[in-house]
Amino acid sequence: MSQLLSTKGKKVFDYFVANPAANASKVAAKFKMSMSNVYKLKANANSIKATAQKTKPARLLPEIPPEPKTSWQKIVKEVEETVNVDKTLDARAEMYGKFKDGASLMQAVKRELAAHAAKHGKTFADDQWEALEMIVHKIGRIVNGDPDVVDHWVDIAGYATLVSDRLEGNAR
Repeated sequence: MSQLLSTKGKKVFDYFVANPAANASKVAAKFKMSMSNVYKLKANANSIKATAQKTKPARLLPEIPPEPKTSWQKIVKEVEETVNVDKTLDARAEMYGKFKDGASLMQAVKRELAAHAAKHGKTFADDQWEALEMIVHKIGRIVNGDPDVVDHWVDIAGYATLVSDRLEGNAR
């Protein structure tokens, strides 16, 4: 595969192999390449990486980390392994942008929707209003963060579908 790529294409491909969650728009700008080529290279890199992960040889013996000396150290180690708030927040900021920026955008849109609805005497069922707010939330994440996260787009369709299904008598 990599023998068929140009030098620039190989660099982008290798970049995605090393950084599978990289933002396609940023990579296209960084390497001065079209979005369609960047998306193809990202898909190929992710496909090859997934195949490589499936074919890794099994370890004969698992690695066993040394046991902590005290029960307190053991508790701290378990908490660090299962809940790392800083790593989680950093990962979310990478995907969704800074929380304060997204919150500012989302709240401004929600206030505008509420004011417009009130001005025109509109009332909504709870599921309708919640769906609108969640759709605004997802739009905010798309605009403030990574627009290539498929889940945002699927979630928007899902919230709209829940309301339309309920209106047709199929509440879930």
